[in-house]
Order: sequence, then C-alpha cells, then structure tokens
Amino acid sequence: MIQATELLKAAVQAQTSGSPKEAAFLYQQVLNQYPENPGALCNLGLIRQQDKQYEQAEQLLRRAIAADAKLIDAYVNLTNVLHAQHKYDEAIGLCEKALKFAPGNRYLLNNLATNLHGAGNHAEAISLLSKVIAAHPKYAQGSYNIAKIHEKIGNAEEAVRYYGQAARLNPRETISLVAAGECLLKNGKADDALAMFDRVLAVDAFDVRALALKSLALAELGRKEQERWLADPYRLARIHRLAELGLDSREIAEFNHALSVFASNHPTLAEDPPENATYKAWHTKNNLAHEGNSAVEKLKKFIAYALDQRMRSLVEEDQDHPFARGLPGDLNLSLWAVKMVAGGKMIPHIHPDGWLSGVYYVDVPSIVNDPDAAQAGWIKFGSPRNDIVLTKPTLTRTVKPEPGLLVTFPSYLWHDTIPLPADNTEQRLCLSFDLQPMTGSSRAGAGLQAG
Repeated sequence: MIQATELLKAAVQAQTSGSPKEAAFLYQQVLNQYPENPGALCNLGLIRQQDKQYEQAEQLLRRAIAADAKLIDAYVNLTNVLHAQHKYDEAIGLCEKALKFAPGNRYLLNNLATNLHGAGNHAEAISLLSKVIAAHPKYAQGSYNIAKIHEKIGNAEEAVRYYGQAARLNPRETISLVAAGECLLKNGKADDALAMFDRVLAVDAFDVRALALKSLALAELGRKEQERWLADPYRLARIHRLAELGLDSREIAEFNHALSVFASNHPTLAEDPPENATYKAWHTKNNLAHEGNSAVEKLKKFIAYALDQRMRSLVEEDQDHPFARGLPGDLNLSLWAVKMVAGGKMIPHIHPDGWLSGVYYVDVPSIVNDPDAAQAGWIKFGSPRNDIVLTKPTLTRTVKPEPGLLVTFPSYLWHDTIPLPADNTEQRLCLSFDLQPMTGSSRAGAGLQAG
C-alpha cells in the first residue's frame, strides 16, 4: 500500500498543476487510510468548492476544522463556501473565530468583509477592506472586493477606480476589467464599457462575460450589425432533434420517460439555489454526466452528435468570430437538470465556464402550445439581466420547447425562459449542459469527455 504521505504529496502536486480530478482521487485514497487527515479534507473541500458542490465542500471543510481547529486554510475555504450559499452570519462567526489564531491574515479579513457586505453591513465591510488594502497594497483581491461593494451601494465612480486598481495589480486576471466595464454599462456609459471589454478580448478572445456584456454595449450604442455578427441568436442558436439519430416517436417517448424518472426526483434537486438562475424552480447540484445512468449515457451520445454538427458548421462562420477562434482542443461535459411547474422560470443568464451550452427537453407542459399563453415556458435568447437597463432593444429569439428537441448555443448568449403561469400543474423538465474547455487544452478538433 502506498503510504498516505506519498499520496498526499502527489495529490497536492496534481492539484497545483491543474489536474483536480486526479488530485481528488488521490485525496480520497489518503482519506481511505486516514479518514480525518486535515490536509486531505481541506484540499478536497477546495476542489468540491471549485466544482460548486457546496454541500460536499462544507462537510469536508468542517471535518478538517474538527481535526485541526487552527487550520486557517480550512476556515478561509469554508467561509467562501458559506458565502456562496448566502450563509453570511455563520461565515462571519467563523472568520472572527479564526482571526483569534491568525489576527492579521488578509484572506480571513477579506472573507470577513465580503460576508459583512453580504449581510448588509456595507460601511463596516468597506472600512475593513480599506485597512486590508493599506496593510497589503499589492493585494488585488482586496481592491476587487471593495469595488464590488461600492458598485452595490451605487458608488459607480469609486467602483470603477478600485476595479482598475485590481486590474493593474493583477494584469493577467481579466475579471476586474470585465467588472469595471459592466459597472460602466449599468451607469449609462456604453462607449467606455465597450472599450473595457475590447481590452479584455485582446487578452482572451473567448472571455464569456466580456463577450456577453459586449453584445449589450453594442445594442445600447445602436451598432446593430456588429451586435448581429457577435450574438445573432438566429444564426448562433441551433436546433437538433433526436429523430435525426433515427429514433421513432415511441423510442423517443420511452427515452424521455427514463430520463424523467431519473431526473425528476434526483436527490440533489434543490429549489432556487442561490448560485443558479432559477426562480420557483428546482436545480440539481451534481454533475449528472458522472452518474452512469443508461438514459443519461444515451443523452451524452446525442450531445456528442450535436457537438459534431456544430463543429462541421464552424466552417460557415467567419474565422475571426470569437466562437470559431475560441474552439478548445478538448471539452468537459457538465450536465444538470432543471424542473419547474407553477410560475417557474429561468432569469437571464450566461454560462461563464462553457464554450458551447445547450438544453434538452424531456417533459414539456401543454401550455407551450397555447397561442394565447404568450409563449409561456419557451426559451428566449438575447434579453439582459434586469439590473442592466438598456435604452435600445437587443436582438432576441424565442424557441418553443418540445420533447426530444435539443438547442445548442455559444455559452455567452444571454438566455432565460418565459414564466409558466402560476396555475400550471404540468412539469417542465430539461437537462442542460456546458461543454467546457479542459485546462491546458489547445485549439484543435474538440473531443468530448464527461468532466
């Protein structure tokens, strides 16, 4: 048996070199020998946090702290996890406890401030972050977080200033420039915002957030042809039908029934998780691509077919287009289910981690076919979030869901759903996915893996 110390060393090396799946496997091997090894618990918890598996991450990190009450990294990671779940008061208490062991730790102070902000204590959060920045003037994350708070409370000028400071401190990280551009766009400065997004895209031609926000800035500036080139939902959202694989209506119905049985009552379904874009709807938390369900395996083949069709159609696209230029070498599949009934909808959002995203319809309520229902339950492309108010319309497109239909689209296209009526009783169930670039993949014929 390989000793736990050797396994732990190999796991850390895999994690730091960008191989989280290998690292997670090795950490689990350590825990099989020593179930309460604090280092393995803490680092595996971080991996689960990065995968947005917050409940698992929280359990692992609590075990790490129970095993070593002074393990500061575990407190830092756990308070991040609690923040992601909007458990601000609990996170504040843990930060204060850990700061007794490490009074000047900037990461704990930063997390205390962000959770104070989450709890509504904005002035206290700004005061604390100002002290952190003064003590650690090269700490980019502190500048970024104080910018976010200023933006939240309406101090747009201060927000842009601090975002710019964060960008200067960490020029290889584009998130601050994107945030500055978004803040400018929200405050009626679309020209300045567009310049920010173009700076980001000069560094990373497929920065999903920058592309999504740039499409809105172009719309607001009335640059319709440029907006259409970048984000035309009629050209870039594609329809695929399961019948294209030779299945007849009976086979499609049987397949969808199996998917419905699997997904409708999945143990991870949660109503309106704060990290997702659901409203009065349920969202699974695990990556369903890993679960080995036979119907899911068939769906993965259909997704691979749709990917192949998109790859073939890329030759029709301008090769300077970011969707063509951003083609990854290898792709991970992240798959989840969304269920809605009465009043349910998705709010406008994008998929920041993806290259190509999609949705497959399993159960579709009859209301979608009612001409008097104003397209209730349909998917809509192009509408921005409610907090981004534009004076000019964006390009939009609606698509009626139907069982056996798959819609694929670049991950930066804004999309939401038209709400179901409050008295609707029929289930709308879909399986959505992202095809995400694998770490370190090169731009060449994309291959699909369940990531």
